Amino acid sequence: MDMDYKTIRHHLDVLIKNGVITMEGDKYGAMYFISKTMEINLDEFNQIWEKVDKQSKSK
Repeated sequence: MDMDYKTIRHHLDVLIKNGVITMEGDKYGAMYFISKTMEINLDEFNQIWEKVDKQSKSK
């Protein structure tokens, strides 16, 4: 991804804090999964994302 480890770590932490993903395992062996809350609301998220994507392309 050509990104700094600390940048990636920061964004993963933000996603975890906001309930978007969960982490299982420790440190470098950790695995990340979509959270149950996000999974339940995935259709709504996708609808919102489509609107955002369309708006950004029209600018």
